[in-house]
Amino acid sequence: MSCWCRTTVLRIPAVRLGFGTIGQWREFMKTYGERMTADAGGFAGSICCDYAEWVQGRGMYFDPADPETPLLEEDPYDPGTIPGPFLDYYLEQIEPLRPEDNTYHMSDIARPLTAAEKKKYLPLYRKVFPDFTLEDMEHVHYCRYEWYNGAEPDYRY
Repeated sequence: MSCWCRTTVLRIPAVRLGFGTIGQWREFMKTYGERMTADAGGFAGSICCDYAEWVQGRGMYFDPADPETPLLEEDPYDPGTIPGPFLDYYLEQIEPLRPEDNTYHMSDIARPLTAAEKKKYLPLYRKVFPDFTLEDMEHVHYCRYEWYNGAEPDYRY
């Protein structure tokens, strides 16, 4: 049965981790995929299920079968945003969300991390990417969103 959920993650676009193509991203996910989980305290990859459609709808080339297909660095129709894929670190996953706690997207948020949060969470990223720096943490955002699990979740960044 479908229900409302609330997800809170630390999110970074794959391109900000150095992945330039869909093939590189898929190789990474194959290598680390078994260790990833969408449970609180774990990393998991996220990519909207209609990513190819989304890219092609903007008149850009995207062939999911071609490993050399480049990942987007910016949405040309919404400059300053990146469509994903993302690597998420799950802080909280509530499913089902109690009706009295559901704000129906009114409490959704996507923001850069504070200086204290960057220092706090840096060691998590260094476990997967040993050369990850405090400067790299500039690309990690705190994202909280409510979504109906009978539909696709929100890919805020």
